Amino acid sequence: MGDTWHIGFMVLVYLCFPKGAAQNLIKPARDQETEHTLLINEVNADSPGVDTAEFVELYHTSGQTARLDGYYLVLYNGNGNRAYKVLNLQGKVTNSQGLFLIGSSSLNPALVIPRNTIQNGPDAIALYYGKGNYKEGMSVTSYGLVDALVHKTKKTDRADTLVGVLTPGREAFLEDPTFRAVDESIERCRGADSQWIFQVAVPTPGRENHCILTPELNSSAVLISEVLPAAPSGEFEFIELQGPHSTVLRDIVLVLIDGRTKDMYFTMDVCGQTSPDGLLLIGPAHSRAPVDLPFPENTTRPVLRAGPNAIALYRGHSSSFVPGKTLLETGLLDAFVYTSSEEPDPELLQTLTPGRPAFLGKRHQPGNVSMSQCSCCSVTRDSTSFIFSRPTPGTFNDCPNKHFSQALSFCLHVADCQEWLLKQEEILLTLVQALDASSSVGVSAAYFREPKAACQDLGLVFTALLTARSEEQLSSILLAFSTFLETPRVVSFGGRNITTGRSCLRDMNVPPGVPSEIPEGTPVPSVQVAKLLINEVNADNPGGREDAEYIELFYTGQTRFNLQGYWLVLYNGKNSRAYRVLDLSGHHTDNLGYFLVGSSSMSPAPMIRLPPNTIQNGADAVALYHSSTALYAEGMAVMARGLLDAVVYSSRVPEKAEQLLRVLLPGQSILYENDSHSTQDESLSRCHSLSTKLQSSFQVTMVTPLGENFCSSSTVPGGPVIRISELCLASSAAHIRFVELEGKPGTSLGGLSLVFFSGKEGKAQASIPLQGTVGATGLLVFVLDGEHGHDGTNLTFKNISAPSEGSSTIALYSTNGIPVGRKAMPENLVDALVYTCEPGTAGGHLGFLGPAYTVPCKGDRPMSLSRCGNASTGLQFALSEPSPGARNSCPQHAFATDLHLCFLTPNCSMWTLHHRRMLESLGRVLVNSLEEECSCSVSDLYLQELNLTCVGSLVKVWGQVWAQQPEQEQSIKTWLQGFLASPHPFSVDGRVLKTSPECVTPKNVPLVSHNGASFQGWEIALFVMGSLLLLLLLVGLAFYFIKRHPQNYTNIEMNDCGQMAADF
Repeated sequence: MGDTWHIGFMVLVYLCFPKGAAQNLIKPARDQETEHTLLINEVNADSPGVDTAEFVELYHTSGQTARLDGYYLVLYNGNGNRAYKVLNLQGKVTNSQGLFLIGSSSLNPALVIPRNTIQNGPDAIALYYGKGNYKEGMSVTSYGLVDALVHKTKKTDRADTLVGVLTPGREAFLEDPTFRAVDESIERCRGADSQWIFQVAVPTPGRENHCILTPELNSSAVLISEVLPAAPSGEFEFIELQGPHSTVLRDIVLVLIDGRTKDMYFTMDVCGQTSPDGLLLIGPAHSRAPVDLPFPENTTRPVLRAGPNAIALYRGHSSSFVPGKTLLETGLLDAFVYTSSEEPDPELLQTLTPGRPAFLGKRHQPGNVSMSQCSCCSVTRDSTSFIFSRPTPGTFNDCPNKHFSQALSFCLHVADCQEWLLKQEEILLTLVQALDASSSVGVSAAYFREPKAACQDLGLVFTALLTARSEEQLSSILLAFSTFLETPRVVSFGGRNITTGRSCLRDMNVPPGVPSEIPEGTPVPSVQVAKLLINEVNADNPGGREDAEYIELFYTGQTRFNLQGYWLVLYNGKNSRAYRVLDLSGHHTDNLGYFLVGSSSMSPAPMIRLPPNTIQNGADAVALYHSSTALYAEGMAVMARGLLDAVVYSSRVPEKAEQLLRVLLPGQSILYENDSHSTQDESLSRCHSLSTKLQSSFQVTMVTPLGENFCSSSTVPGGPVIRISELCLASSAAHIRFVELEGKPGTSLGGLSLVFFSGKEGKAQASIPLQGTVGATGLLVFVLDGEHGHDGTNLTFKNISAPSEGSSTIALYSTNGIPVGRKAMPENLVDALVYTCEPGTAGGHLGFLGPAYTVPCKGDRPMSLSRCGNASTGLQFALSEPSPGARNSCPQHAFATDLHLCFLTPNCSMWTLHHRRMLESLGRVLVNSLEEECSCSVSDLYLQELNLTCVGSLVKVWGQVWAQQPEQEQSIKTWLQGFLASPHPFSVDGRVLKTSPECVTPKNVPLVSHNGASFQGWEIALFVMGSLLLLLLLVGLAFYFIKRHPQNYTNIEMNDCGQMAADF
């Protein structure tokens, strides 16, 4: 079984990662995995004149910041084969793109060397790793060798010894000084077969290599590199070609074709020499940028039309191409088809760019934006390899690069996943078209690299690397992508409508459908998103062996969960730095949602094994993060970015970790693993809530790795058994104030206290221990003014109304009471509701207890904050009519009003850079405006799926406003009509907005049908009846089978083995 498992695992790795390894240039006899490897990336050993621009650039293949401890860079002299310079890279780090530059001071490198240090050749540059004795004057060696480049500047030079030791089987590389008149370098690139190669190129110190592959240029003769159609005013227009450097082009014809009629309307012979960079610029004779080849005299301007239009390069002479005739199919070298509105002729597309769509440019006016080729140079006759960019006549195109990149993924909910694995290109093109249509960022397929597809729980997961031309553009595209997948949407793939979403994983612990009718008196179940959290920490074992320590994670969905993108980081409390970082990608929880990281010798066996005594006793911390990029590394300072959950602990009372608490769990206290709890081993176990980043959720218990925590009360992981359901804040003495709790019928309230906090410092004003049990309805009402309430239970809390300054809180604690005057604390907190009557006011000293809800400061009628639940936001409470002891009155989707708003703004930058903050501010403004107009008791939770985009000077907003009743829905619609017609500007977070009558409804706003609710009742009833019938049938069959075929022990063993094989 073990051998079969290993063979199967290796086959699986091979199938999943067929291109994971790149051949090492140094050892051609075998492949070497270059991921997470440091390589020589670019070398400029010979600059014109005095060598003041020489450099060696290293690259870490992670593409991120990496430590260079243990690496040495050695420069060898080919005359004598001895080291003339040794650089110890201990303590050095690459930049955020994985680059490390060593060179002359004029280049602003990370490590400066004197000018004229790097010899011209025949010499060598070698990179070593390890504890070898590397020093100047030593003989050339291959011990510890990681990478090497033997180089020369003359063809006749030889370096046989250096080649034989460092790069056996490969000749010294020639840095050809005739390549460019100015300067050149040797750059590392991926070749056509995905193997690393070196080639002569334009120097790019500290930047991504251009990697325009010379062999591919030579084989393709010439390509269309950049196109700039003229503006209507007749400004500069050009066509730029890309070919071999400093090469004469002849017997090539440039042809322009009308995309509607397929007729040629312009031809000219291309005859000229490319620049040292391989470029040839064709344009008007007298233009602001000098051209290499002018358009013929008396040519009608503009030459390039807006589209649909096509540009083609042919072998031959212009005499063979007569304007007005249909184009030829033979001798075609390259073609580019573009349009601004209507589609070009399908036959034209099939002839020039078979199987590829035209390049679409609806949003860009001719004359100010170029269409640039960004997949040079193996791709020809493919318009999707172009992007919109700034014009760069005579220089390299301004293309996206990996320095500004982010991995993206989304899900196609398809049943036949295996069939779609072969359609990666079609999926990418469709995604780009849909994303471009729904936003204004102007993306094309050339922005995406390394597309991959894999089957997962609910369909096909498609991943790709998004690249951009700047950090700002990357942020803009990421925002558009996030907005695009905000809600599941239907996209047409090859004529089939497929639903897309963020994830293919089953991440919800409740079904998506909730019954529309709930029996009276039953609490409304809130929809909770399942999450991964820290469940148990055992950092200190009895005795000195420390061989049973562990950290247990728990997925609240209680099913197998993919840990892709999750990181577990262990921090040292003395220096607040990470001493261990674990990447959980590639792992899964077990079928119950548990995941164990622990000592290799402990039982049960952990999924990730650690050496004994790895987890420090404290004061230290365990933190759980999520990030699609590798932000976390050993030695890093404690950080909150991407933080999901954390525990700061110690096994000794005097120990402190103030910095860890300040960053990870602000305002909270350290946890102590009390060794007096048991004579055996003990751990810190989650017992009191599933709230993340809350120390009071834990208590000291017996150890239970990969099992349910052994808590001293009934509060096992599964959410608070008691929580606040409703708080009624009556505005006059004529109305009753009350708080309503909800929980499982029969649950005891013993050991719980209800506490009221208020004032600027958030101090306790009253604290009352609770008694009794939750009734059959699951609800328990406490009257707060001493009168008899719905069930006869009453408390005495004076003046619980929202204060004019600051905020107030009703909190539920798992203690017998909190002294009056003590400030609020997170320890032993079960649930809390923070409220204020100042719009936009945060919770202040009470903010760590939860979001602050705004209630009216004054009013003649009673008003409640009712728990209504919302899985998509952190908000849980909404303003409503009081409903003591009954189902809460909540906003409903059935009474939804669609929002389609457009506003004028002077500048879009703030709306784009601070999208979430501005969206929240705008939501508050809309809610305040609505409440002022209709006084219909609305709050933030009434706004659903609110989102916005900003382009130029136009802010487009869409979403919905839900209502509790038809009357409230009508009031909302009346407000909306008046709001749209109002000419008065208003302010959002200091930015002035004004409604625009010229604004149109966004075409790609996701709309939600209101008819779905009417079908839920009968659908659910039918499902339940079908499930019961199926269950009865299965039980009958099982009983019949057992009677006819009784099992024996041998069969049981066989079935168990078969089950193990099936699991594998």
